[in-house]
Order: sequence, then structure tokens, then C-alpha cells
Amino acid sequence: MDMAAHALNTKAEQGFADHYEAAKTALPGADAPWASGLRTEAMRVYAAAGLPHRRIEEWKYTDLRSHLSEAFAPRTDAAPSVPGDDLARLLGPLGAIDSHRIVLVDGHVDMAASDFGGVEEGCELLSLADALAAPPDWFETTFGSSIAVDGNAVLALNTALMTGGAILRVPDGTVLAKSVHIVHVHASSEPASAAIRNLVIAGQGASLTVLESHVGASEAAGQCNAATEVFIGEGATVHHVKDQRESVETTHLSSWLVRLEADATYDAFQFSAGSALARHQIFVEFAGEGASLNLNGAFMARGKQHIDTTLVVDHAVPHCTSRELFKGVLDDTAKGIFQGKIIVQPHAQKTDGKQMAQALLLSETAEFDSKPELEIFADDVVCGHGATSGQIDEELLFYLRARGIPEPKARALLIAAFVGEALDQIEDEAVREGLLAAAEDWLSQKDL
Repeated sequence: MDMAAHALNTKAEQGFADHYEAAKTALPGADAPWASGLRTEAMRVYAAAGLPHRRIEEWKYTDLRSHLSEAFAPRTDAAPSVPGDDLARLLGPLGAIDSHRIVLVDGHVDMAASDFGGVEEGCELLSLADALAAPPDWFETTFGSSIAVDGNAVLALNTALMTGGAILRVPDGTVLAKSVHIVHVHASSEPASAAIRNLVIAGQGASLTVLESHVGASEAAGQCNAATEVFIGEGATVHHVKDQRESVETTHLSSWLVRLEADATYDAFQFSAGSALARHQIFVEFAGEGASLNLNGAFMARGKQHIDTTLVVDHAVPHCTSRELFKGVLDDTAKGIFQGKIIVQPHAQKTDGKQMAQALLLSETAEFDSKPELEIFADDVVCGHGATSGQIDEELLFYLRARGIPEPKARALLIAAFVGEALDQIEDEAVREGLLAAAEDWLSQKDL
């Protein structure tokens, strides 16, 4: 792309631009001027920036330009449906939760496996492709407007190449009885990419739960770029849980963009145990007083896996509360990164923000890099952050062994308890137990 060819220096960088040019007339909403304009502007941003690299401060631990040697083409046609038994196996206990389900296979909706019906009166649940083709009257002014993240190439690529996703709008005062489960399955037998884009809008006083699952039915290499925008109206509550367990042949890039109005509550959790490289970037903006954020997560990695969680919490108004707790378990030569920035704007008095990141290192070659940051421009606040890393406590291990528990079992119990402190933050028992089962499955694959 001539307008910024200087930024596209690598094969992968140019490859994404070439794939967009080849696929743009087949992407959803190609016939809608506003949608095609949105994609064109996104590609302009990407072409000007190129892939993120270590000289960009927030990407210093995850050099995407070096990691991606090539760009995989997006699938422009619908993929074959995933059999129900295979989907149940991939999702595990989370698949048994009664929910409205939208299944995306290689970036496209699998209608046979999805269930759009039965939502409460007044709610709208539709696919991204349908929303782009025939947008509701509120869609064009809302989509892509949650938070301005200037020059973010990963988000720009998502906007340019998005093929599928879920659009959920819950009107004022409505409580969804069932959760909405958005499932992405990497199933292609050939290397492929997928760009998933979701939009969640909770009206004033509404309450809902959104589950996101990313799983792999194929061992072929894959690249997933998923973004979810969340608007939480005044006094509304959104529970949001993500389970990321794609195969170790994939690269997973994720963006959450969240805006909270007055007295809103966002209760979110991320579990990550898949992909060769996973980068989760989370942007939260407090737009109304009295709002509350409870954002937690757990990541587990082995081999040469690389898992990066980077978040920015912007306290732009007074009297808001934020809490973040992330726990990581790292084995072999795996690498975990946590970068958390809390910003308190000049007029955001009475802010209460606390953040903690902890890692358990199961080998001497595992690595944990933590970069907590506080930028405080107000004087009447209570803010703090911390980070720790270490190995299994030998005294606790001895205590368990002295009571007849074999060493492998004792180690597994201590690791599960360490991760469990973060998992306990999940309010829904079925979801909590489902992710605990995923953590225990990860542990069962290790010789402790």
C-alpha cells in the first residue's frame, strides 16, 4: 500500500495488507459505504504503524514484528460445521452451561451449531455479518466508538479484516436469564487467520453474562485477532469471562475495549493456557461516577509458550473503584508478561484502585516480567500495585507430604490453590468450576 509502504518492512506486514486487498470485496458489509470506509481507514492506520515491535514501550516484551514470519490469509467462505460431539469435547464443562450460543468456525458463523433464539423481549442478538449488511439504527454510531486507541495496529487489523462475531444489545432494565456464549473454533487444516469482532451493549440497569471461548480443533498453524467492545450503561452489570485454549501452533491477539457509565459494574475474568503466543490487551475507561471494575485472570504456560496481558485502566471521573488480580503458572522456558497501568485523571478524586500480579515458576528457566504503573494526577486517591514471583513454598510442600500426601499430588494441590485464588473471583459457580477443570487438565499433563 503506497500511502505508508515504509512501515511495512517484513513479509508478514506486507502480507496482511495484500490479504486485505485480495479479500476486501468478499468481506461482510463490502457493499455498505460506511463499513467499507471503516475498513479503509483501519488499513490506513495499520499501514502507517506496521506490526508492533519492542521499540514501542507497551510492546517491549512481545515483539510481534519478529514473532510473525508470515501472514496467513483469512477465510472468505463459510467453513464446515463442527460436529456437536467435537464441540462438546473442546469446550469441556463450559459447553454444558445453558446459554445462547454463537459458534464461529475459522471466523464465520456456524448456523448449525449456533442458537440465536429465545433472548428476552427487546434484546437484539445477531451476527456481525448481518449487522454490517443491514445495520440497526443504533449500530453505525456505536460500533468502533468505545475507546480511542490511537495507532493500535492490532485493533486496526481486526477492524479491516473482521469476518464474524456477535452483536448483543440488551435494553434498559433487562436481565438476561441465560448467558451468551461466543465460541471461536480454529478448524482449518491449512494455516489460516481469523478476525473476530464482538459488540456488547448493556442498557441502563441491565444485567448479563458473556462467555468467550477460543479453542482449536486443528493442529494446523493459525492466527486469531479477536476484539470485543463493551458498553455498560448507568447502573448496569456485565459479567464477562474468556477461556483461551487454542492449540500451541497458533498466535492469539486479543483486545477488550470497555466503557463504564455511572454506577456501572464490570466483573471480568480471562483464563489463558493456549497458543504459542497470546497477547491480551485490555482498555477500560470510567466515564461515569460510582462505577466499579473487578478484572482478574489466570494464565498457565509450558514449553516455549509466551503469554502477555497488558491493560490500561483510565479513571477519568471521581468516585470509582478498580481491582485487578492476575495469577500465572509458568513451566519449562515459558514466558509470562503482565503490564498494568492505572491512570487517575486530574479531576478523578476519591479514586480507589489496586492491582496485583503474581507468578509461580515451576522451572529455573521460566520467566515472568511484570511492569505495574500508576499515573496519578489527583491528590485525594487510594491506589496501589504489587508484583511477586517465586517457586513452590517448600515448607508448605513438606507440611502436605508429612500428612501422607504424595509429592506429585501435594505439588498439584499447591498450584491449584495458587490459581484458585484468582478463579474464586468468578461469581458464577458453573463458570468457575469449568475453568478450574481446565486448570486441573493443564496440571494433569505435567509430570509433577
